Amino acid sequence: MAKKSYRKILVGLDVGTTKVAGAAGQVSYDGAVDVLGICEVPSFGLRRGNVIDIDSTSRAIDRCLNDLERMCGINIASARVGFSGANIATIPNRAVVAVGHPGNEIVQEDVERVVHAAKMIAIPPDRSIIHLLPRQFIVDGYEGVTDAVGMAGSRLEVEAVLVTAATTAVQNLMKAVGRAGLKVKELTLNTLLAAESVLSPAEKEMGVVLVDIGGGTMDISIYEQGGLVFSSIIPVGGEHITRDLAVGLRTNLEEANRIKEQHGCSSVDAAREDVIIEVSNINGQASRQVSEKFVASIIQPRIEEMLEIVQGELFRAGVIGVPPGGIVLTGGTSNLRGITRSVEEYLHIPARVGLPENTRFINGEFKQGQYAAVLGALLYDLKNSASDVNLDEELLLGSWLGRVILWFKDLFR
Repeated sequence: MAKKSYRKILVGLDVGTTKVAGAAGQVSYDGAVDVLGICEVPSFGLRRGNVIDIDSTSRAIDRCLNDLERMCGINIASARVGFSGANIATIPNRAVVAVGHPGNEIVQEDVERVVHAAKMIAIPPDRSIIHLLPRQFIVDGYEGVTDAVGMAGSRLEVEAVLVTAATTAVQNLMKAVGRAGLKVKELTLNTLLAAESVLSPAEKEMGVVLVDIGGGTMDISIYEQGGLVFSSIIPVGGEHITRDLAVGLRTNLEEANRIKEQHGCSSVDAAREDVIIEVSNINGQASRQVSEKFVASIIQPRIEEMLEIVQGELFRAGVIGVPPGGIVLTGGTSNLRGITRSVEEYLHIPARVGLPENTRFINGEFKQGQYAAVLGALLYDLKNSASDVNLDEELLLGSWLGRVILWFKDLFR
């Protein structure tokens, strides 16, 4: 068997409310991403997706990077960093420029000018543009152009979606990452990353709703004609379910989270009365017994609240009828038993759970919704990187020199 060759190493980081997750992968010459390793550590420095404690967030990032370096035998210098938060908003915009080259041939400079023009929009001084995502180019009135370079025309337009975020929120995240000694390749909206790993090109083209329910936020995004057209981030997520259980079961957050992960159901109908669960008290000592149905009775109202919010956001986005691709659920809360049935009964829209795809060598433990964004970061980076990263220059994989670097790095941390 021929030895497999690699031309690129990719690293992704998902800085979330309840966890920091990291992933590293190799890109082989057949174009596939082979996952080297995934790790996660608890995060306590964020609330609702926003950094509230830079030092705590930085320590979690540093610990995650250390674990990932040891797991994969690499030295990590930079990564694509995914982010979310209730401060993020999307703005549709349109721009037009005249083509003035001989023969009216559109060149790359024209594309850059029209994209730059689309950024010229009035936004509040406390906000920054994070992404400009072209939906389509229009040449002399002809719509649906994906690559305008080389075409003939006198008028070039672009329809785009701008993603903006609170400037201070971005700065605080960048500071936390920087203190961990990591260079940010690019900050990327988490829904774009998750979409790479859980949505198919056909779904994004025909129209689909992606609902990513993380620890502190719920990201609701709509994809049409191959790209993002709407995104809304709501400050409610799986952590709220955990807190509901802690109050309802009179226990601590750790125990509530354990019960949610092992026995959580999205509705009473999906739970069993004969399944009995041992619950420790708030001090973690004595225990009592409750049924799985009782646990579900605490979770169900919060799920219904989330689905009511999704329904309202779809109405605000102008979604009429049933999206051809239905609703795809991902994030940790998508692991709740019966979640697709709850969505279908409440919203009357077909639903499925989106698990990470399109990468190789994923341990079954990590093929879950909570890793969609960090694994999607590898795929998104491959698709959007400006240039290849030389293996010997960026990451010293599995070599004696790489291990020496890691030893010195640990020595002086």
